[in-house]
Amino acid sequence: MRVGINPSKLDPKIPKQFYHRIIIPVFVPNFTGYFQDIFEVYKVCIESAFLTQHSRSAITLVDNGSCQEVKDWMRHLLEKGKIDTLITHSTNIGKVDAILGAARGCREDLITISDSDILFNNGWQEAVESVFLNFDNAGSVAPFPISRHMYYYSTAVQKSVVLGQLGFQFEKTKDSSLIKENYECYNWSFDESYDSILPVVKSGSAKAVMGSGHQIMTIRREAIFKMPTDPCFIKISSGSENFWIDKPIDDAGLWRLSTVDTWVNHMGNSLTSQNKKVFQGLKQSDHQPDLIQLPKQNSKPNSSFSQRVFAKLFKKTKENRPPAPKLKVQAEQDGVISKS
Repeated sequence: MRVGINPSKLDPKIPKQFYHRIIIPVFVPNFTGYFQDIFEVYKVCIESAFLTQHSRSAITLVDNGSCQEVKDWMRHLLEKGKIDTLITHSTNIGKVDAILGAARGCREDLITISDSDILFNNGWQEAVESVFLNFDNAGSVAPFPISRHMYYYSTAVQKSVVLGQLGFQFEKTKDSSLIKENYECYNWSFDESYDSILPVVKSGSAKAVMGSGHQIMTIRREAIFKMPTDPCFIKISSGSENFWIDKPIDDAGLWRLSTVDTWVNHMGNSLTSQNKKVFQGLKQSDHQPDLIQLPKQNSKPNSSFSQRVFAKLFKKTKENRPPAPKLKVQAEQDGVISKS
């Protein structure tokens, strides 16, 4: 028997508080071997995300079957208000399934998905959001540039360059040392003559870099629903991020871009003295933005035929550099250089 009226029915509307959601999966099954020092890395990652986020964003942690000590730590973060949402799985369901399961339930306009070994720097959110506001068909934006991602599921951007919808030029980066640090953390070789020259696209006076990685990237909410709805059933890598996240964005005709400057550090599974120095220099963000209105998209699906045609046209008319040197560790698919 129901007595009285649920008070929520008298005031049913929920005001929009956030427009940017940060999702970070956490998997620490034990503290041995590969995971021996990783807990300290993850603590720095979450704390740096908390310190650098603005007031219109919130953090979701996805516990992907971690041990009890790590579960208790995440619960403590929730109770302290450092994170907004905690999703807990009793066992590891795989990185992609954990991320996309959380992302599909988000109501924010922008959703950042990040590995748990990323060190966020002050200003990263503002830099990423600026790209979305200035590039109407941006589907994903990474807060760090990698020159070799120019051909990594970036044919929608290449098509827009060929058609004259975006300006294009190669520019020397001022963040060469930071890019090199991130490369070395992935066990990639760094070629100064190639990797310090960025493929920059322009929309008006705004600039971004062609291509995007998936270690951390911000995705426009609509793009989440362009991704496969079938479960991935892969723990990590093995093409899971490539085919469940990266490729669908490009297939939808959305632009995969990066910021011109480097706004994050990749830490790996152990902290370095440089990581600690950067972390100690962070300050609590006091940015309190208004709710943003993203530009309307006018993208169309990017067929495999269109992808092949415009990739060839782009290489023929715009690429004026020698081929990229081989990475020490790499996965190559259809001429795409990547490492999951």
